[in-house]
Amino acid sequence: MVKNDKGKPSKNRKVLKYGLIGLVSIFLLYNSFYVVSLDSRISKQVDGEAELLADMYLTERLPEVLASAAEPCALLQALTQEDADWGQYGKQTNIGNRYYFLVRGEGIVEEINDSFVRIKFGAGPEACSLRLATVYIFGNEIRDASGELRLEDVGELAKFNAISEIINKQVREQVVPAFLDAVQVGQRVSVQGAFALNKRLGITADFEVMPTQLQIITE
Repeated sequence: MVKNDKGKPSKNRKVLKYGLIGLVSIFLLYNSFYVVSLDSRISKQVDGEAELLADMYLTERLPEVLASAAEPCALLQALTQEDADWGQYGKQTNIGNRYYFLVRGEGIVEEINDSFVRIKFGAGPEACSLRLATVYIFGNEIRDASGELRLEDVGELAKFNAISEIINKQVREQVVPAFLDAVQVGQRVSVQGAFALNKRLGITADFEVMPTQLQIITE
């Protein structure tokens, strides 16, 4: 008697059937999980911590130090003295010639440029004129000039650098625009800010102050 194989799946059909079942299972399993890379999770954590530290610095630590910051012309005059100890007036983050300074004062707007506003502080022979950055607000001047926020306090270089970026962005987007919309040449303004100088090069004519607070004084 000859056996009838009709209705029985062939070997190839079985392989195909189970192969399809396997692929569908893998697809469903893959899509049942939300996969987040470790690097992405770490990056988000660093950004979140940096934002909190930046906000705390801008609202608590920096204002306290700025309250006793030097008047711009008096500071520059002190730094030009031959035996001036720059460490007495500014901060350093490492060994080298770069120092960071905080200033606050009232002055008259002399010039409004595409990327800066020039302010004249003081009067007579002791007067000085400084450029206030309004576009290129980058670097670590605001973060480092107070001495209240250091790498060892933060613990991670990536987070430390992120804090600077957040601070500068807030100044560019929140402090500067409202000031530029209203300021005019001849107005008296109140300025608080930070800048950096290389002691080896001295006080150059084109250095700029990075603002932290700007206010137009109305009589």
